[in-house]
Amino acid sequence: MGSSSAENNHNSIVFGATVIPIYLNINDQKNPDFNPKCTTMTLDFGSTSQDIGEIYFKNYYTYIISVLVKKISNTASKKLKKWYIAIRQKKLMDNAHTEFKSQGYVCIKSSESEIDWSGLYKIKLILRQPSPIWSNFGIDDVKVIRKVQSENV
Repeated sequence: MGSSSAENNHNSIVFGATVIPIYLNINDQKNPDFNPKCTTMTLDFGSTSQDIGEIYFKNYYTYIISVLVKKISNTASKKLKKWYIAIRQKKLMDNAHTEFKSQGYVCIKSSESEIDWSGLYKIKLILRQPSPIWSNFGIDDVKVIRKVQSENV
């Protein structure tokens, strides 16, 4: 039986994490109960850049996730680190108001990204849950897996 690459600890990358809740105040006259909730989680790899293959985690009622990555800009004349949108919105639950797919394991592969995940210094995960039903949401057991270099046989 095959195993997930997230289970291969020698490919896991150590990181520091910061979680910040963001409170949005949106005045929606048509839907006064609408209170979107948003949290960010920043994964910091320190001063050494990493080549990332996938991010693996357990979902806990997060409806949509967005992924931003921080890497050195290819367009700037100076070697500045810049945030890029890697994945705009990935739905983790079929419906924000029901429990279906609310607590499963999720793997986001670098191949889903709009840009390359080589040379990353940080990853920012933006978690959203618009439903008033779930007061708590987030992700847990986060693992960042190194990109596996293919070998020519």
